[in-house]
Amino acid sequence: MAKYLGYAFLSNSMTSALELFGDICWFPSPRFDSPSLFSKILDENTGGHFSFSLDGKYDVSTSYVNNSLVVKNNFSSKSGKLQTIDFLPIGLPSIIRIFSSDSPFTVEITPTFNYGMINPNYEDADGGISFKNPASRESLDVAINGNYSMLEDGKFRFKPGKGSIFALYTKDYRQGLFSKKGYIYPKPEAALDYSLRYWESQMSIAKTIKHFKEAYYRSIAVVLGLIYAPSGGIIAASTTSIPPIYGEKHNWDYRYVWIRDASYAAEALAKAGFMSKARRIIEFMISVIDPSPKSFDHPLFEIDGTAPPSEEELGWLSGNHGSKPVRIGNAAYLQIQKDTEGVFVDALYTYFILSNDTSIIRENIWAIDAIAKSCSESWKNKSTSMWEERGTPQHFVHTKLMDWVAIDRISKLKRALGNLAVADSLERISDAIKQDIIENGFSENLGSFVKYYGSNEVDAALLTMPIYGFINSKDRRFIGTQALILKRLMTRQGLLLRTENDYEGNNSHPFTLINTWLSRVYTLQGKRPKAKEAIDNLIKFSTSLYLFGERADISRGIPMGNFPQLFPHAGLISAIIDYEYYRKA
Repeated sequence: MAKYLGYAFLSNSMTSALELFGDICWFPSPRFDSPSLFSKILDENTGGHFSFSLDGKYDVSTSYVNNSLVVKNNFSSKSGKLQTIDFLPIGLPSIIRIFSSDSPFTVEITPTFNYGMINPNYEDADGGISFKNPASRESLDVAINGNYSMLEDGKFRFKPGKGSIFALYTKDYRQGLFSKKGYIYPKPEAALDYSLRYWESQMSIAKTIKHFKEAYYRSIAVVLGLIYAPSGGIIAASTTSIPPIYGEKHNWDYRYVWIRDASYAAEALAKAGFMSKARRIIEFMISVIDPSPKSFDHPLFEIDGTAPPSEEELGWLSGNHGSKPVRIGNAAYLQIQKDTEGVFVDALYTYFILSNDTSIIRENIWAIDAIAKSCSESWKNKSTSMWEERGTPQHFVHTKLMDWVAIDRISKLKRALGNLAVADSLERISDAIKQDIIENGFSENLGSFVKYYGSNEVDAALLTMPIYGFINSKDRRFIGTQALILKRLMTRQGLLLRTENDYEGNNSHPFTLINTWLSRVYTLQGKRPKAKEAIDNLIKFSTSLYLFGERADISRGIPMGNFPQLFPHAGLISAIIDYEYYRKA
């Protein structure tokens, strides 16, 4: 049985696109979090798309060009062959598709503005067509190089040969491809050359590994592709409202910078050798710190660092696989999530240890001190969990753990800078947090740490305890916790659920990040075959292009949720680096 293809992810670190079998069905512009021009992924009938097709029945094979995010599609049918090279050119909110065919083919370009709400006006242009928003000056200009005729608005018939299609979004049509300044935009072949050179230069930095090479390099490309280059913010996923479970209502917009997810990405990139990228992500997060009782006012931010937008429903869209509502914005910004400071400080500390970059610590000591003060004063309070359950706050053990991480890492940073008195003081606080967790978060009856104080449930996030150095991976209390998590949360496919009673409904779809934790734990325990098995089991639920969703549908063998998801890709990078280089049993 062939491995599930799934969507291909294209990015130029400004915006992104998804395509399936050569059909571009998602393209927000000009930014990741902008309204989409092609929204077929959210509505098959009215969303709009950009497709190539041969006559009759045909097959499509899709691959990436080397380790880039440039996509190659090979179409084949009885009538002939067609190849497209598809990419988002560096620095432009646009899509370029370069083609070569020995058979006639058809192209459909049907953009809609504001997530399918506004149909465009069509205007013929010399060498193409312009789609204009009747409610603004927005346009999508499409320059066509090839032997074609127009069948109807947005539908073109091409004769065999070579050529290209260059679709450029502008906020003002007076700046478009057919404007007086149109000559400044690159030729498609030159743009392709620069894109490939860009990706080659990026990937040359990656720390070399011997195992899991395809998944490793693809994950690095995805993580880099989710960074918004102008700010250094990194989004949690490139889409909105792709359901984690078909037919359920928990469809969220992930095109924002979650402090938690971004911290995982910074850690992964630093471990893989991308120090400047890791620093940019960290600096973005520092830029949104409020030195007040809660250092990160929100768990997520827009990609320019501003407060996140309110959550809205787009009632005119039918939803992915009929899953409604379709949402933009994310109401999780209303939550107070106390684990964010800890995961951020751990990423900062990891970057510091690997880079020896004392300047970032000295320049931002005000932010570090603010976090130390915040966590020192609030660690005894209830909070939400990292899973963003929209219910009553609890004393979640993982959240307490992250308070401990924040104070522990800051004490180590202070000691590294020679501030021994402050380091000693913070160590006393971290010791108090640790003692509280052990006394109240461990159940002697179960022989395990629990989800929250007084609970009889486990939480897969407890697997991070030895990863953060809170407890030895071979301590009997953690061994008991690990065993109970595997007993209660592991599926027969070797993937893990996040909790026993998932607030999002059907609790049959594992959370893909968790296997990366499990692998890292096994590596710490010296169980290399088990560490490899955990990664292998995860990779089975990627697409044929080694892309992951937030969850996995174990019955169908396919990714689920917003796509591609930062969490599993960042987690996999860290797990593979640990597996490759960590040897201490």
